[in-house]
Amino acid sequence: MNTCAHPFANPLLETSEFDSDAKEPMVLCAVPSKDDEPVRFAVPAVYLDLVREFDGNRTIGEAIDAFLEHRPGRYQKEWLERLVESSLLPKGILIYAHQDPGGVAVSSQPKRAFLFIKLPIIKPNVVDPIARRLGFMFRREALIAGLILFVASHAYVYGVLIREAHVSFNELNTLAVIALMWLSTAGTIFHEFGHASAAAHYGCRKMTIGWGLYLIYTVLWTNVSDAWKLPRRQRAVVDIGGVYFESIFLLIMLGLYLYTGQVVFLFSFVFIDMSIAKTFNPFLRMDGYWLMSDLFGIVNLRTQQAVWLRGIAARALGGRSEDYKNNLTPKAQRALGIYTVLGAGFMAFILVMIFKFVILGILLEYPALVIGYWNTWQSGTTVFAFLLDLSEIGWRAMMLFGAGFMIVNLVKTSIRVIARLRAIRLEVRQHNA
Repeated sequence: MNTCAHPFANPLLETSEFDSDAKEPMVLCAVPSKDDEPVRFAVPAVYLDLVREFDGNRTIGEAIDAFLEHRPGRYQKEWLERLVESSLLPKGILIYAHQDPGGVAVSSQPKRAFLFIKLPIIKPNVVDPIARRLGFMFRREALIAGLILFVASHAYVYGVLIREAHVSFNELNTLAVIALMWLSTAGTIFHEFGHASAAAHYGCRKMTIGWGLYLIYTVLWTNVSDAWKLPRRQRAVVDIGGVYFESIFLLIMLGLYLYTGQVVFLFSFVFIDMSIAKTFNPFLRMDGYWLMSDLFGIVNLRTQQAVWLRGIAARALGGRSEDYKNNLTPKAQRALGIYTVLGAGFMAFILVMIFKFVILGILLEYPALVIGYWNTWQSGTTVFAFLLDLSEIGWRAMMLFGAGFMIVNLVKTSIRVIARLRAIRLEVRQHNA
């Protein structure tokens, strides 16, 4: 064990090139943590030049001075000291002798940004063989065919079937709702094997599929850590692989509806589509977030997005967007803007669908439904029939509760946005004064 009293580079630190569109070269650092998986950080390559100056004999100030000798005028010493204290040491890139290099890393991201609970359920010895056999689905020809079928099926379902069938959630009974839940779960499993198959297509191995809790959602996840080492265009294919496979499952649902006429398969198509839309929410760390980050090489997308939006707000309120600078290239800024607008528009469309088919479809008929069941119970019924009727009321109540919870969250988000706009307006006034 190193007995030096001053910080030094973690001997277990692993680094590799990281393909991004940042203004300066980036490096991917992998630092062991107390969990099974290492913590990964994308940092500017120049940071590692600073890390190399820490040999365990120099103080923090002496190591920074040695670094600045080769780069006079580029960095301020105070800024580098904050970098070491608030980033390199907490991340475990630099450590002290009393620390365990194999378990010192701590992610700077808050827990709510990712998973509260993370449990593996399908191990690599099952995932890897299946994923390798399905990797052919990511050849260029298969991807183009999948895109065409995705667009055509959605145009047919929403442009023809939904309008002609005049579907309503009240057509579903309890058994149909249970079937819908199982079908949605099957679609999610397809989704996760899509990520794994895309990663396997590019040579990634040791992939695990698990269950977790993200914010208030129960989710499945796939460990494709090796994908970080891929070029960003290949990482983007891994990101979109889940939706690609889930869209194939949608085709199965559409085929079953056309063959059987059972409306539960059509509802399953719509439900899974809502799940797909959720993954493309530009404000949650789901597939859409990582797709945007990898496709355009934007590191720390959430931070860059917030700075970009604050810049637009400042300019709209009469201030200077230069006060909210980011390190994105012009191309990445344009891509970020387009993605944010389209993502918000797509989410608005899905919210309209939820309001139309869930809130209006159920709420308008809910009072009469409850009264009807109450009259039935008053006239006498069996225990089994009572429980069945109660379940019919219960699942509709859960749907309304979920829709109401979503509305409450939207209101809270709107309040936070308004508060931020007020803060920016105050900053603009103070600056102009």
